[in-house]
Amino acid sequence: MEHVRGLVDSTLREGSQAVGVAFTLEQKVALARDLVRVGIEEVEVGIATPLDRELPELIARCRGEAGVRRLGLWCPCRKEDLACALGLAPDVLSLSVPVSDLQIATKLHLGRAAVSGVVAKAIATARVAVEYVSLGLEDATRADPDFLREVIRIACAGGVNRIRIADTVGVATPSAIAALVRELRRTFPVEVGVHMHNDFGMATANAIAALEAGAHWADVTVLGLGERAGNSRLEEVAGFLALRAGRRYGARRLKELAGLAARCAGRAIAPQHPIVGSEIFACETGLHLSGLARDPKTYEPYAPELVGARRKLIYGEKVGRRGVAERLRQLGVRCQEGGLAGLARSFRLQCRRLGRPLCDREVLQLVAEHSSCLERTPPYRV
Repeated sequence: MEHVRGLVDSTLREGSQAVGVAFTLEQKVALARDLVRVGIEEVEVGIATPLDRELPELIARCRGEAGVRRLGLWCPCRKEDLACALGLAPDVLSLSVPVSDLQIATKLHLGRAAVSGVVAKAIATARVAVEYVSLGLEDATRADPDFLREVIRIACAGGVNRIRIADTVGVATPSAIAALVRELRRTFPVEVGVHMHNDFGMATANAIAALEAGAHWADVTVLGLGERAGNSRLEEVAGFLALRAGRRYGARRLKELAGLAARCAGRAIAPQHPIVGSEIFACETGLHLSGLARDPKTYEPYAPELVGARRKLIYGEKVGRRGVAERLRQLGVRCQEGGLAGLARSFRLQCRRLGRPLCDREVLQLVAEHSSCLERTPPYRV
Protein backbone atom coordinates (compact mmCIF):
# COMPACT_ATOMS: atom_id res chain seq x y z
CA MET A 1 0.00 0.00 0.00
CA GLU A 2 2.83 2.41 -0.81
CA HIS A 3 0.35 4.82 -2.43
CA VAL A 4 -1.61 5.33 0.80
CA ARG A 5 -1.46 8.83 2.25
CA GLY A 6 -3.34 7.85 5.39
CA LEU A 7 -6.49 7.96 7.46
CA VAL A 8 -8.82 10.89 7.98
CA ASP A 9 -10.42 10.84 11.42
CA SER A 10 -13.89 12.36 11.51
CA THR A 11 -14.84 11.62 15.12
CA LEU A 12 -15.13 15.31 16.00
CA ARG A 13 -17.36 15.95 12.99
CA GLU A 14 -19.19 12.77 11.96
CA GLY A 15 -18.99 11.22 15.43
CA SER A 16 -20.55 14.32 16.95
CA GLN A 17 -23.64 13.66 14.82
CA ALA A 18 -24.35 10.33 16.53
CA VAL A 19 -27.54 10.34 18.60
CA GLY A 20 -26.90 11.41 22.18
CA VAL A 21 -23.29 12.50 21.56
CA ALA A 22 -22.32 16.09 22.38
CA PHE A 23 -18.58 16.48 22.90
CA THR A 24 -17.43 19.43 24.99
CA LEU A 25 -14.57 21.61 23.80
CA GLU A 26 -12.22 19.97 26.31
CA GLN A 27 -13.24 16.51 25.15
CA LYS A 28 -12.65 17.42 21.52
CA VAL A 29 -9.15 18.68 22.28
CA ALA A 30 -8.39 15.55 24.31
CA LEU A 31 -9.60 13.30 21.50
CA ALA A 32 -7.55 15.22 18.94
CA ARG A 33 -4.46 14.82 21.14
CA ASP A 34 -4.92 11.05 21.35
CA LEU A 35 -5.54 10.83 17.60
CA VAL A 36 -2.18 12.50 17.01
CA ARG A 37 -0.52 10.06 19.42
CA VAL A 38 -1.96 7.11 17.50
CA GLY A 39 -0.51 8.57 14.31
CA ILE A 40 -3.66 9.52 12.39
CA GLU A 41 -2.55 11.68 9.47
CA GLU A 42 -5.54 14.04 9.15
CA VAL A 43 -8.05 15.18 11.75
CA GLU A 44 -11.36 16.65 10.58
CA VAL A 45 -12.33 18.79 13.55
CA GLY A 46 -15.78 19.98 12.58
CA ILE A 47 -18.19 21.65 10.18
CA ALA A 48 -17.41 25.13 8.90
CA THR A 49 -20.38 27.25 9.88
CA PRO A 50 -20.70 30.71 11.45
CA LEU A 51 -23.18 29.15 13.89
CA ASP A 52 -20.38 27.25 15.67
CA ARG A 53 -18.99 29.94 17.97
CA GLU A 54 -16.31 27.74 19.55
CA LEU A 55 -14.84 26.48 16.27
CA PRO A 56 -12.04 29.11 16.08
CA GLU A 57 -10.89 28.23 19.59
CA LEU A 58 -11.12 24.52 18.86
CA ILE A 59 -8.93 24.91 15.78
CA ALA A 60 -6.36 26.95 17.69
CA ARG A 61 -6.20 24.44 20.54
CA CYS A 62 -6.08 21.43 18.22
CA ARG A 63 -3.09 22.94 16.45
CA GLY A 64 -1.43 24.05 19.68
CA GLU A 65 -2.21 21.73 22.60
CA ALA A 66 -3.16 18.66 20.58
CA GLY A 67 -0.42 18.98 17.98
CA VAL A 68 -2.62 18.39 14.92
CA ARG A 69 -0.46 19.01 11.87
CA ARG A 70 -3.03 18.39 9.14
CA LEU A 71 -6.35 19.88 10.20
CA GLY A 72 -9.45 19.56 8.09
CA LEU A 73 -12.87 21.21 8.01
CA TRP A 74 -15.99 19.85 6.34
CA CYS A 75 -18.01 22.42 4.42
CA PRO A 76 -21.13 22.28 2.24
CA CYS A 77 -20.90 24.28 -0.98
CA ARG A 78 -22.83 27.23 0.43
CA LYS A 79 -21.55 30.78 0.15
CA GLU A 80 -21.79 31.69 3.85
CA ASP A 81 -20.26 28.42 5.06
CA LEU A 82 -17.47 28.61 2.51
CA ALA A 83 -16.64 32.14 3.62
CA CYS A 84 -16.50 30.94 7.22
CA ALA A 85 -14.21 28.05 6.28
CA LEU A 86 -11.79 30.24 4.37
CA GLY A 87 -11.58 32.62 7.31
CA LEU A 88 -10.52 29.73 9.57
CA ALA A 89 -7.72 28.71 7.19
CA PRO A 90 -7.77 24.91 7.53
CA ASP A 91 -4.98 22.81 6.05
CA VAL A 92 -7.64 20.76 4.24
CA LEU A 93 -11.00 22.11 3.16
CA SER A 94 -13.42 19.25 2.51
CA LEU A 95 -16.22 20.61 0.37
CA SER A 96 -19.28 18.40 0.07
CA VAL A 97 -22.13 18.12 -2.42
CA PRO A 98 -24.86 15.53 -3.09
CA VAL A 99 -24.53 13.68 -6.40
CA SER A 100 -27.43 11.21 -6.36
CA ASP A 101 -30.62 12.43 -8.03
CA LEU A 102 -32.55 11.69 -4.84
CA GLN A 103 -30.37 13.90 -2.67
CA ILE A 104 -29.95 16.60 -5.29
CA ALA A 105 -33.71 16.98 -5.54
CA THR A 106 -34.48 16.57 -1.85
CA LYS A 107 -31.64 18.56 -0.27
CA LEU A 108 -30.77 21.14 -2.91
CA HIS A 109 -33.95 21.44 -4.99
CA LEU A 110 -31.71 21.76 -8.03
CA GLY A 111 -30.97 19.90 -11.24
CA ARG A 112 -27.74 18.23 -12.30
CA ALA A 113 -26.52 21.20 -14.33
CA ALA A 114 -26.92 23.52 -11.36
CA VAL A 115 -24.95 21.11 -9.14
CA SER A 116 -22.10 21.08 -11.64
CA GLY A 117 -22.04 24.87 -11.56
CA VAL A 118 -22.05 24.92 -7.75
CA VAL A 119 -19.08 22.55 -7.67
CA ALA A 120 -17.03 24.55 -10.18
CA LYS A 121 -17.66 27.82 -8.35
CA ALA A 122 -16.95 26.43 -4.88
CA ILE A 123 -13.67 24.85 -5.93
CA ALA A 124 -12.55 28.02 -7.71
CA THR A 125 -13.28 30.05 -4.57
CA ALA A 126 -11.55 27.59 -2.24
CA ARG A 127 -8.43 27.17 -4.36
CA VAL A 128 -7.61 30.86 -3.95
CA ALA A 129 -7.20 30.56 -0.18
CA VAL A 130 -6.62 26.90 0.73
CA GLU A 131 -3.67 24.77 -0.35
CA TYR A 132 -5.50 21.42 -0.30
CA VAL A 133 -9.13 21.12 -1.42
CA SER A 134 -11.14 17.93 -1.16
CA LEU A 135 -14.55 17.38 -2.74
CA GLY A 136 -16.88 14.99 -0.96
CA LEU A 137 -19.43 13.36 -3.25
CA GLU A 138 -22.41 12.55 -1.04
CA ASP A 139 -24.42 9.43 -1.84
CA ALA A 140 -21.95 8.59 -4.60
CA THR A 141 -22.76 4.87 -4.43
CA ARG A 142 -26.38 5.58 -5.42
CA ALA A 143 -25.56 8.23 -8.03
CA ASP A 144 -25.83 7.86 -11.77
CA PRO A 145 -22.31 6.71 -12.77
CA ASP A 146 -22.09 9.07 -15.74
CA PHE A 147 -23.06 12.09 -13.67
CA LEU A 148 -20.66 11.07 -10.91
CA ARG A 149 -17.81 11.04 -13.40
CA GLU A 150 -18.93 14.34 -14.89
CA VAL A 151 -18.75 16.04 -11.49
CA ILE A 152 -15.31 14.54 -10.90
CA ARG A 153 -14.12 15.85 -14.29
CA ILE A 154 -15.33 19.32 -13.38
CA ALA A 155 -13.59 19.09 -10.01
CA CYS A 156 -10.33 17.96 -11.55
CA ALA A 157 -10.48 20.76 -14.11
CA GLY A 158 -10.87 23.20 -11.22
CA GLY A 159 -7.76 21.90 -9.50
CA VAL A 160 -9.25 19.83 -6.68
CA ASN A 161 -6.68 17.75 -4.79
CA ARG A 162 -8.91 14.91 -3.61
CA ILE A 163 -12.27 13.42 -4.38
CA ARG A 164 -14.03 11.72 -1.49
CA ILE A 165 -16.48 8.97 -2.37
CA ALA A 166 -19.25 8.74 0.23
CA ASP A 167 -21.31 5.59 0.73
CA THR A 168 -23.82 7.72 2.57
CA VAL A 169 -26.33 5.02 3.49
CA GLY A 170 -23.91 2.11 3.66
CA VAL A 171 -25.18 0.08 0.71
CA ALA A 172 -21.87 -0.65 -1.01
CA THR A 173 -19.94 -3.91 -0.84
CA PRO A 174 -16.15 -4.30 -0.67
CA SER A 175 -15.98 -5.60 -4.24
CA ALA A 176 -18.07 -2.70 -5.57
CA ILE A 177 -16.02 -0.11 -3.70
CA ALA A 178 -12.76 -1.67 -4.88
CA ALA A 179 -13.95 -1.66 -8.50
CA LEU A 180 -15.03 1.99 -8.27
CA VAL A 181 -11.75 3.07 -6.71
CA ARG A 182 -9.70 1.25 -9.34
CA GLU A 183 -11.68 2.91 -12.11
CA LEU A 184 -11.32 6.37 -10.61
CA ARG A 185 -7.59 5.88 -10.13
CA ARG A 186 -7.21 4.88 -13.78
CA THR A 187 -9.37 7.70 -15.10
CA PHE A 188 -8.65 10.81 -13.04
CA PRO A 189 -5.37 12.46 -11.96
CA VAL A 190 -6.51 13.13 -8.40
CA GLU A 191 -6.19 11.57 -4.97
CA VAL A 192 -9.10 9.34 -3.99
CA GLY A 193 -10.62 9.07 -0.53
CA VAL A 194 -13.58 7.09 0.78
CA HIS A 195 -16.15 7.79 3.48
CA MET A 196 -17.99 4.60 4.41
CA HIS A 197 -21.12 4.11 6.51
CA ASN A 198 -21.89 0.93 8.42
CA ASP A 199 -25.59 0.30 7.83
CA PHE A 200 -24.93 -3.28 6.71
CA GLY A 201 -21.85 -3.81 8.86
CA MET A 202 -19.37 -3.42 6.00
CA ALA A 203 -17.83 0.01 6.63
CA THR A 204 -14.48 -1.27 7.91
CA ALA A 205 -14.26 -3.93 5.18
CA ASN A 206 -15.14 -1.31 2.56
CA ALA A 207 -12.44 1.04 3.82
CA ILE A 208 -9.78 -1.68 3.72
CA ALA A 209 -10.95 -2.83 0.27
CA ALA A 210 -10.73 0.76 -1.00
CA LEU A 211 -7.18 1.18 0.31
CA GLU A 212 -6.10 -2.13 -1.17
CA ALA A 213 -7.62 -1.07 -4.50
CA GLY A 214 -5.60 2.14 -4.56
CA ALA A 215 -7.46 4.75 -2.50
CA HIS A 216 -5.13 7.28 -0.91
CA TRP A 217 -7.35 8.08 2.05
CA ALA A 218 -10.05 6.42 4.14
CA ASP A 219 -12.27 8.17 6.67
CA VAL A 220 -12.65 6.63 10.12
CA THR A 221 -14.21 7.46 13.48
CA VAL A 222 -13.29 6.09 16.90
CA LEU A 223 -15.64 3.21 17.78
CA GLY A 224 -17.35 3.90 14.46
CA LEU A 225 -19.28 6.80 16.01
CA GLY A 226 -21.57 8.42 13.48
CA GLU A 227 -25.10 8.66 12.22
CA ARG A 228 -27.31 5.55 12.34
CA ALA A 229 -24.99 2.52 12.45
CA GLY A 230 -21.90 4.71 12.27
CA ASN A 231 -18.78 4.63 10.11
CA SER A 232 -15.58 2.69 9.54
CA ARG A 233 -14.05 2.06 12.95
CA LEU A 234 -10.69 3.72 13.44
CA GLU A 235 -9.44 1.05 15.84
CA GLU A 236 -10.22 -1.69 13.31
CA VAL A 237 -8.82 0.03 10.23
CA ALA A 238 -5.73 1.43 11.93
CA GLY A 239 -5.28 -1.82 13.84
CA PHE A 240 -5.39 -3.89 10.65
CA LEU A 241 -3.02 -1.54 8.83
CA ALA A 242 -0.57 -1.57 11.75
CA LEU A 243 -0.67 -5.27 12.53
CA ARG A 244 -1.13 -6.73 9.05
CA ALA A 245 0.14 -4.12 6.60
CA GLY A 246 3.09 -2.60 8.43
CA ARG A 247 1.68 0.91 8.80
CA ARG A 248 3.13 2.91 11.68
CA TYR A 249 0.05 3.47 13.80
CA GLY A 250 0.31 3.16 17.57
CA ALA A 251 -1.65 -0.05 18.02
CA ARG A 252 -0.98 -0.09 21.77
CA ARG A 253 -2.61 3.35 22.06
CA LEU A 254 -5.87 2.33 20.37
CA LYS A 255 -7.41 0.94 23.56
CA GLU A 256 -6.73 4.19 25.43
CA LEU A 257 -8.19 6.24 22.56
CA ALA A 258 -11.28 4.04 22.37
CA GLY A 259 -11.78 4.28 26.12
CA LEU A 260 -11.61 8.06 26.00
CA ALA A 261 -14.11 8.22 23.14
CA ALA A 262 -16.45 5.83 24.94
CA ARG A 263 -16.41 7.97 28.09
CA CYS A 264 -16.91 11.19 26.14
CA ALA A 265 -19.78 9.71 24.12
CA GLY A 266 -21.41 7.88 27.03
CA ARG A 267 -21.02 4.54 25.27
CA ALA A 268 -19.86 1.14 26.47
CA ILE A 269 -17.24 -0.91 24.65
CA ALA A 270 -18.44 -4.45 24.07
CA PRO A 271 -16.08 -7.08 25.55
CA GLN A 272 -15.66 -8.68 22.11
CA HIS A 273 -15.14 -5.39 20.26
CA PRO A 274 -12.25 -6.02 17.81
CA ILE A 275 -8.82 -4.69 18.80
CA VAL A 276 -9.96 -2.88 21.98
CA GLY A 277 -12.44 -5.22 23.71
CA SER A 278 -11.54 -6.58 27.15
CA GLU A 279 -12.29 -10.22 26.27
CA ILE A 280 -10.91 -10.59 22.75
CA PHE A 281 -8.08 -12.81 24.00
CA ALA A 282 -10.24 -14.84 26.37
CA CYS A 283 -10.65 -18.50 25.41
CA GLU A 284 -12.71 -21.31 26.95
CA THR A 285 -13.11 -23.82 24.11
CA GLY A 286 -11.21 -27.05 24.72
CA LEU A 287 -9.67 -27.41 21.26
CA HIS A 288 -8.53 -23.80 21.21
CA LEU A 289 -7.14 -23.99 24.74
CA SER A 290 -5.03 -26.94 23.69
CA GLY A 291 -3.73 -25.11 20.62
CA LEU A 292 -2.97 -21.93 22.54
CA ALA A 293 -1.04 -23.87 25.16
CA ARG A 294 1.19 -25.31 22.43
CA ASP A 295 1.57 -22.19 20.27
CA PRO A 296 -0.52 -19.00 20.71
CA LYS A 297 -0.29 -18.25 16.98
CA THR A 298 -2.55 -21.26 16.41
CA TYR A 299 -5.64 -19.23 17.33
CA GLU A 300 -4.44 -15.62 17.63
CA PRO A 301 -3.94 -13.24 14.67
CA TYR A 302 -1.43 -11.17 16.66
CA ALA A 303 0.09 -11.15 20.12
CA PRO A 304 -2.12 -9.59 22.83
CA GLU A 305 0.63 -7.28 24.05
CA LEU A 306 0.71 -5.52 20.66
CA VAL A 307 -2.61 -3.88 21.56
CA GLY A 308 -2.04 -3.69 25.31
CA ALA A 309 -4.15 -6.76 26.08
CA ARG A 310 -3.60 -10.00 28.02
CA ARG A 311 -4.44 -13.57 27.18
CA LYS A 312 -7.10 -15.21 29.36
CA LEU A 313 -7.34 -19.00 29.28
CA ILE A 314 -10.60 -20.01 30.94
CA TYR A 315 -11.14 -23.63 31.91
CA GLY A 316 -14.91 -23.99 32.14
CA GLU A 317 -17.67 -26.23 30.84
CA LYS A 318 -16.28 -26.26 27.28
CA VAL A 319 -12.97 -27.79 28.37
CA GLY A 320 -11.74 -31.14 27.00
CA ARG A 321 -9.35 -33.76 28.34
CA ARG A 322 -6.22 -31.87 27.26
CA GLY A 323 -7.54 -28.68 28.82
CA VAL A 324 -8.20 -30.43 32.14
CA ALA A 325 -4.70 -31.89 32.04
CA GLU A 326 -3.26 -28.39 31.51
CA ARG A 327 -5.36 -26.96 34.33
CA LEU A 328 -4.10 -29.70 36.64
CA ARG A 329 -0.52 -29.09 35.54
CA GLN A 330 -0.91 -25.44 36.60
CA LEU A 331 -1.81 -26.72 40.07
CA GLY A 332 1.04 -29.23 40.25
CA VAL A 333 -1.17 -32.27 39.66
CA ARG A 334 -0.71 -35.05 37.09
CA CYS A 335 -3.41 -37.48 36.11
CA GLN A 336 -3.21 -40.89 34.49
CA GLU A 337 -4.28 -40.80 30.84
CA GLY A 338 -6.99 -43.38 31.49
CA GLY A 339 -8.57 -41.24 34.20
CA LEU A 340 -8.67 -37.99 32.24
CA ALA A 341 -11.95 -38.66 30.43
CA GLY A 342 -13.91 -39.27 33.64
CA LEU A 343 -12.30 -36.33 35.40
CA ALA A 344 -13.05 -34.08 32.42
CA ARG A 345 -16.72 -35.14 32.48
CA SER A 346 -16.98 -34.33 36.18
CA PHE A 347 -15.16 -31.04 35.60
CA ARG A 348 -17.65 -29.96 32.92
CA LEU A 349 -20.67 -31.06 34.95
CA GLN A 350 -19.48 -29.08 37.97
CA CYS A 351 -18.90 -25.97 35.83
CA ARG A 352 -22.34 -26.34 34.29
CA ARG A 353 -23.97 -26.78 37.69
CA LEU A 354 -22.25 -23.66 39.07
CA GLY A 355 -22.63 -21.66 35.85
CA ARG A 356 -18.95 -20.62 35.87
CA PRO A 357 -15.39 -21.94 35.71
CA LEU A 358 -14.02 -23.63 38.85
CA CYS A 359 -11.68 -21.82 41.20
CA ASP A 360 -8.43 -23.50 42.32
CA ARG A 361 -9.97 -24.88 45.51
CA GLU A 362 -12.88 -26.41 43.60
CA VAL A 363 -10.56 -28.02 41.06
CA LEU A 364 -8.47 -29.55 43.81
CA GLN A 365 -11.59 -30.80 45.58
CA LEU A 366 -12.69 -32.47 42.36
CA VAL A 367 -9.25 -34.05 41.99
CA ALA A 368 -9.49 -35.41 45.52
CA GLU A 369 -12.77 -37.08 44.61
CA HIS A 370 -11.00 -38.75 41.66
CA SER A 371 -7.85 -39.61 43.57
CA SER A 372 -7.60 -43.03 41.97
CA CYS A 373 -6.63 -41.45 38.65
CA LEU A 374 -3.65 -39.53 40.04
CA GLU A 375 -0.16 -40.62 39.03
CA ARG A 376 1.35 -39.45 42.28
CA THR A 377 0.38 -37.62 45.42
CA PRO A 378 0.16 -33.98 44.37
CA PRO A 379 1.58 -31.09 46.40
CA TYR A 380 -1.74 -29.45 47.17
CA ARG A 381 -4.20 -28.75 49.91
CA VAL A 382 -7.96 -28.86 49.57
